[in-house]
Order: sequence, then structure tokens, then C-alpha cells
Amino acid sequence: MITGMPGVGPAQLPARHPHAVVIGSGLGGLAAAIRLGARGYRVTVLEKLDAPGGRAYVFRQDGFTFDAGPTIVTAPFLLEELWQSCGRRLADEIDLRAMSPFYRIRFHDGAIFDYSGDAAAMRAEVAKFSRSDVAGYARFFAASEAIYKVGFERLGDMPFKRWPDVARIVPDMLRLQSWRSVYSLVAKHVRDPRRRVALSFRPLLIGGNPFTASSIYSLIAYLERRWGVHFPMGGLGRLVSGLVGLIEGQGGMLRYNAEVRAITIERGAATGVRLASGEEVSADIAAAPLTSQGLCP
Repeated sequence: MITGMPGVGPAQLPARHPHAVVIGSGLGGLAAAIRLGARGYRVTVLEKLDAPGGRAYVFRQDGFTFDAGPTIVTAPFLLEELWQSCGRRLADEIDLRAMSPFYRIRFHDGAIFDYSGDAAAMRAEVAKFSRSDVAGYARFFAASEAIYKVGFERLGDMPFKRWPDVARIVPDMLRLQSWRSVYSLVAKHVRDPRRRVALSFRPLLIGGNPFTASSIYSLIAYLERRWGVHFPMGGLGRLVSGLVGLIEGQGGMLRYNAEVRAITIERGAATGVRLASGEEVSADIAAAPLTSQGLCP
């Protein structure tokens, strides 16, 4: 059940199931709701906007549809896990297509660089711009793989709730030169300015600056080659609606126009949330994705 009515109660599952409130219906919030539902929680997702998606919100005007933020998928296995947790198959509901090339980069002088997951084709593209950079590109890609093995495989699902958790990764981050920016790491290996741009632009996809974002984001180069770059037919909004469908299928609920002002706390534990309207929604747990800003007890 999905509703925009602010007075509707928790998801329609037996009251003996613990109730979880998820703040925000971005991709992280929707995924959290699905995982909680798979563990037997009654889940209510609270969204301040009039539709789900968060940064993946969809705008429609004059018969056209616009994705507000992300447009591609680079780790489809994470989505497959969500569908599997609900006893369903991603491929049955979402037409996710591999892209080739991943990107076509056009420079001001008319030059074109096709970025793909084919190692030989990539070496040839680099050689078109600067043959002397082929060896440097190989070194950069090896660095990307090393960063991936630490930054994605080991740290990707760590919460970093305690200082010791952070301290343990410092040696690896220093060894991988995470203090460098993405652009600085690329420039260390590649000399051609256009090739530097082609290898370092990815932080722009998440609103970052290649000249200041940590070089840990360089792991994306290896991530893309390993898992590919995919596009959901119909846009990211189709993926959002698919995730909402999973929550519905679990008996969960999404409430729109329901802005959360505070998480209520008793004896050091979250007991629910307080909405901008003054309404309080009780819960056994309350989860707020990292992108939720401005919330306080």
C-alpha cells in the first residue's frame, strides 16, 4: 500500500512484527526498507517529497520524463540481491541493459574518446591520443584495481561507527595514496590532458570535484570493467518504481509529503520520529540514510 495521506498508520502486517521507520525514499532508504522487510519488520518509509527516489527523483513535463540525478548502474549484483531477498528476479521486472561503449567523451577540438570495458579497445583509444600514455594507463588501471579491492570489497559495507574502525584502514589508505585527488592520481600516470580528463571525470556523476575528491573514487574504473555499465530501460525512475514494488509486496508502506523533523529518543534508544506536522510515529527502530540531513533528537 502506498499513500500520501499523513494519517495512515504502520504497514499492514500483524502487530506482533516489530515496526521500523525509514527516513527518506532515496535508493539507500528503499534498499534499507527492503532488507528490513526481508527480516520480518513492518516497514514505513517516510518521504518529504510527493514521490519516491530522493536524488533519483523523476520530473515529468509536457510528455517528457527527466531523471533528476543518477542515470546508470555499475553494480547490478547489489540490485539482484534485493530482488532475491523478496523471492523475485530482477530480470523479470527490470530491463537492465549493458552499455557499450560506457561513455563517449567529446572534446572541444572535436576529438572523441570511447570509454569501454574492453581492455584492448581502451589501449587503442589511449594510443590515439598519446602512444606514450599506454603504459601509464596500465599503471593507473592497476592502481584502480588495488583501490577497488580495499575500498569496495573490504570497506564498502562498513558502517565506521567507532574510531578504531577508521584507524584500522588508515595504513591501507596511505599506501593507496587516498590523500591524492582523483585527478592527481590520474596525472601521476598519464600525461595527455585529454586522457587525464577522460580518466578522472567520474566524481562529477555524484556531484564531486575530480580536483578535490579522494582518489579512492578511482576504484570506479575497475568496478566498471568488472561489472559493466548498465541502463534500466525507462530510466532510473523505472528502477525506483521496481524497488517500491518490492516494499509493497512485503506489506510495507510509503508515506509522501511526510517530512521528518526529529528522531525521538528515550533512554538512549530511538522510539520513533516526529513529523513537521507534529505527528509522532512510533517505531522499534528508526533508520536514516547517510544522505538525510538536518535531523536531531
